[in-house]
Amino acid sequence: MSPDSKKTNHSDLEKDFEDFLEHSLSGYISTNPRGEIISVNARVIEWLGYTKEELTGKRITGLLAMGSRMFYETHLSPLLQLKGFFEEVSAELLLKDGTKLQVLLNGYVRNDAQMKPQFIRLNVYRATERKIYEENLRHAITDAEETIRAEREQTILREQFIAVLGHDLRNPLGAIKSGTSLLMRSAVSDREQSILGMMKKSSLRMEELIANVMDFARVRLGGGISLNLQEVLIEPVIQQVIDELKIIFPERVVTLAINVKNPINCDADRLSQLLSNLVANAFTHGLVHEPVKIMAKIDLDNFELVVSNGGKPIAEDALKTLFEPFTREASTPSEQGLGLGLYIASQIASAHQGSLTATSDVRETSFIFRMPLL
Repeated sequence: MSPDSKKTNHSDLEKDFEDFLEHSLSGYISTNPRGEIISVNARVIEWLGYTKEELTGKRITGLLAMGSRMFYETHLSPLLQLKGFFEEVSAELLLKDGTKLQVLLNGYVRNDAQMKPQFIRLNVYRATERKIYEENLRHAITDAEETIRAEREQTILREQFIAVLGHDLRNPLGAIKSGTSLLMRSAVSDREQSILGMMKKSSLRMEELIANVMDFARVRLGGGISLNLQEVLIEPVIQQVIDELKIIFPERVVTLAINVKNPINCDADRLSQLLSNLVANAFTHGLVHEPVKIMAKIDLDNFELVVSNGGKPIAEDALKTLFEPFTREASTPSEQGLGLGLYIASQIASAHQGSLTATSDVRETSFIFRMPLL
């Protein structure tokens, strides 16, 4: 390649580079060492609304809003003298129509061979979208902090609510139960025994309702069902639940089929609560003259507990919402409750990484609890 050809190619490259700078999406400004504008590209002219002639010779600080101008004179200009450059500085440009444009500035000093400043070059980037993004980010951070604060307040309120509920309801109920038991020892007439027996049944029923309401509050307010897992023999747990419920339903018959010899890892109190809710539900909705059947067994790697009763089958639509709170209605006013028993039982099952399902036909209704052997 001839020297003339090399010069031509080099000249073409310089023209291409100048064309790139002129039509770049970013702005480019060159000033002399005193800060007087020497040249600007088309993007700066478009943004500011001035002509090239109007900008030439104008001091760069004259294009800056008051705050940005002061910062340039007190910080950026000394920085250029000491370090020779600055990067990504936020500033506001004053447009010809009096409005302001948010930009980011990069600047550097070009020196000659004797290290004397020849000119200053500024790269200008529009920061409008960045500003919006930063504002949105600030709002998001503020909203997140407010959400965290509100959740902390709700957590405190939840804990206070549950504590008050447990203290203000359970303590008086405990006094009623103790007083009733004491009076039953000294009651003489059959009528007195009958009245005290009804009081004892009502207090046991109330104790169950309070437990369900407290668990409902924990689940719905974010606390969840807590477990105390231990290795326990399940047969004594089941028998104790039946003995307690027989006090309230002395006329009902329960049949047991338990085939679990080894201890299982579970929360015995919570499984007692689950079983109590299921059996009480069977007593309430099943036929009085038919027994409630309880079956427990180990099926492969799962523990299975089934409670069955005869009676009117549950409608298909009702089965779909059976384990939701406040959904199932009792058939008589005396059977009315809060409708939380099955919901709490399902939450206890979930806490054990298990499931609670129901089947119902004209022959019987069954509730099946299955959980993996942990």
